[in-house]
Amino acid sequence: MLDVRPPEAHSIIDTYRARTPRSRQLLEQAKGYLPGGDTRTINHFTPHPTFMASGRGCILTDEDGNEYLDLVNNMSAIVHGHAHPALVDAAAKQFARGTALGAPGEVEAQHAQHLCSRIPALEKVRYCNSGTEATMLAIRTARAFTGRDAIVKIVGGYHGMHNDVQVNMFTSMTGPHHAQEGLPDTFPKATLARGVPHSTLRDVFLLPYNDLEAAEYLFERHGRRIAAIIVEPMLGAAGCIPATAAYLRGLRRLTAEQGALLIFDECATFRVGPLQLSYGVSPDLMSLSKIIGGGLPLGAFGGRDDIMAQFDPTRPDPLYHASAFGGNGLSLTVGLAALETYGPDEVARLNATGEALKTELTDAARAAGLKLDITGIGSLIHLHWGEGPIANANDARDRWTSVADLPELLHLALLNRGVFVSRRGVLCLSLPMTREDLRYFVTAWREALTELKPYIARELPHLLRDTAAA
Repeated sequence: MLDVRPPEAHSIIDTYRARTPRSRQLLEQAKGYLPGGDTRTINHFTPHPTFMASGRGCILTDEDGNEYLDLVNNMSAIVHGHAHPALVDAAAKQFARGTALGAPGEVEAQHAQHLCSRIPALEKVRYCNSGTEATMLAIRTARAFTGRDAIVKIVGGYHGMHNDVQVNMFTSMTGPHHAQEGLPDTFPKATLARGVPHSTLRDVFLLPYNDLEAAEYLFERHGRRIAAIIVEPMLGAAGCIPATAAYLRGLRRLTAEQGALLIFDECATFRVGPLQLSYGVSPDLMSLSKIIGGGLPLGAFGGRDDIMAQFDPTRPDPLYHASAFGGNGLSLTVGLAALETYGPDEVARLNATGEALKTELTDAARAAGLKLDITGIGSLIHLHWGEGPIANANDARDRWTSVADLPELLHLALLNRGVFVSRRGVLCLSLPMTREDLRYFVTAWREALTELKPYIARELPHLLRDTAAA
């Protein structure tokens, strides 16, 4: 079959293959035991994923010995960098005491006290193992408290892998579309991830992000069916799109008026805030994961005391919550060490670094004569090719679908220069990154744009800036 890839793609892909032969070999071996050779879909890319061997600080080393500045940080779950001494020490000490003793431990209360002291809306908290579990249990808690079944989620919102939230998540917004019963055709059509039963749609309403008018319409007609709305203060997987303050305040008002609960998913955004403090909007419930475990699996959900009291085992008919590794000592001990070494001062410093980086990357793209917008807050950043407003997931998707192979080629071009980034365009910073590290990234960024400029000019001319107008 004739290979019609542009010459720039040939050069970039050939360079990547020459740098990573061991990764290709390991992928072929893994295919014998893992479907496609991996266990996380997001890790796969063409021609083959980079197999990493180790990490220290903000540097990853692959199986071929190449080093990379890590701007993925396990999709924002790492903020201290890799093998941070305080976290390694905490893990070693707890491992010697036992990892999961199957009984309450002091560290559980200590970790909970720390979280609750940093987040006023978090009056009581319970632990699980992941963000998927945290959002699933927060929704179940809301349903139990309100006695209602329906929930509302946002188009493009990612809240994990359970059925209720696998509707119109950004990674699966293609496929058959289903109209929402009882709502006009102007409302978003529902798209289910493969394997999610169609019956899920009976109890899930969809809303576009940052559209308070649509939310008012939905709650006016169906508010008494709705147990909760789950929303990210910054839409993460869809492109690090911040909410407007008026939107979040409006959701707070609507849920209160209709007796529904407001759930904030801050699994990703706790590292930049938590964002609810910046917006001055307190949810009834919230979910947490990622950095609260210091690199180990840990999730948490909680909120108002009267809502969380449903789990009190001394009350009649309490909500049942079981998990063999929920609240395990290893994750909590390392997580507590992570929280104690990533307080408000560290959050502010890393956020300031992220904001400065956004400016440098934008300036470099403009200097290269290319159209690029960068969204995000602080240490969470997202690249969007083109120009114009980005208020919701559809805006971001329109950008993504109009740039052909550019994101994939940029990803490989940066890998070839020793910078580990995601294909989606999300960048996550970590504490060990120095000014020198970020200068290295900006230099690699400029070089990659220069390498790709002929491809963009030929295949994607709509991304070229009008230098005369500028």
